[in-house]
Amino acid sequence: MKNIDEKILMAEEGIKQLQNKRKKLISQQKQEERKKRDKRIYEKGAVFESIFTESKNLTKDEFYQLIRPLIRKEEANIKIQKIIESREVTEVENTGKEDEETDIEE
Repeated sequence: MKNIDEKILMAEEGIKQLQNKRKKLISQQKQEERKKRDKRIYEKGAVFESIFTESKNLTKDEFYQLIRPLIRKEEANIKIQKIIESREVTEVENTGKEDEETDIEE
């Protein structure tokens, strides 16, 4: 009976270790996603500032006052969707070319 109790305790300890490892990996994944998001935001903000150099001195509220009238949200979303679809078509075409090149090499 004692042997079984020890095995149970060892199994429970193993479970705790795996749960802690899972939490650590999830935290790591969230941190990586946050870094990617931050980089994307910084890059896009830098592009905006490079085009509209005077915008560097605007507050957040002033920035929104500037940007809202310039953007028609529905039109922008349609354009974004077209860009994404175009990218997907290009990726499919490139994948097809890579497959053809692989067939030729073999």
